[in-house]
Amino acid sequence: MSVDTPVTSDYHESHIDLGRMGIEMTDMDGTRSEAAPAESHGLSGRRAAVKKLALGAGVAGAVWAAPAINGTSVVPAVAGAQTTLPPIIEGGPTSGLCAEKTSGCYSGAGGNDQFQATFGSGGVWNFFFQGCSALSTESVALAGILGPNLANAYEPPPGYKCKMILHNGNSGDQIYDTGYVSNPINGIADTGGFVFIGTADFPDGQNKVCVVIQCDPV
Repeated sequence: MSVDTPVTSDYHESHIDLGRMGIEMTDMDGTRSEAAPAESHGLSGRRAAVKKLALGAGVAGAVWAAPAINGTSVVPAVAGAQTTLPPIIEGGPTSGLCAEKTSGCYSGAGGNDQFQATFGSGGVWNFFFQGCSALSTESVALAGILGPNLANAYEPPPGYKCKMILHNGNSGDQIYDTGYVSNPINGIADTGGFVFIGTADFPDGQNKVCVVIQCDPV
């Protein structure tokens, strides 16, 4: 592609060849010749600016200053690419991390309603359901499970904040959302036994409850 710029000189016309990165001249008799850079020929400021534009566009990675009108660049700036971490979802509304009462009660620590959830890169949340329907004593607490997270039952993946969402395990309806929790959850240490969904917050009358852990970039 060539940009033709008429000029008043001994030449009929000039061409700026982006591929060759030079100025190509056409004489009156049709003879073409390549001139040295615009600055050495004392060309007008306008032709020099166009020359610089052509050179910058023709060389990959070249740094050049765009021509300006009244101090404003005529070429808009291009924003740098940004990388956004994807959300992390563990569990599902009707399957996965689901606790179900037996004879009206959750099993508590060490039973079938205790879970060791791992997610993302280094994320962990160990917890269990406890309590019974009869006295509405249901709650969810951190589980102290033997292993590297015995005294650190909750840890979000680096760069994330997490929350726990409870669903009715039969219908899939959302019934409770902790909101994004702090780390540690209790502000001290995420040791086993700490209740983070108390009886006052736990939805009454739920037999099967499924957990969704949702983590989003900080």
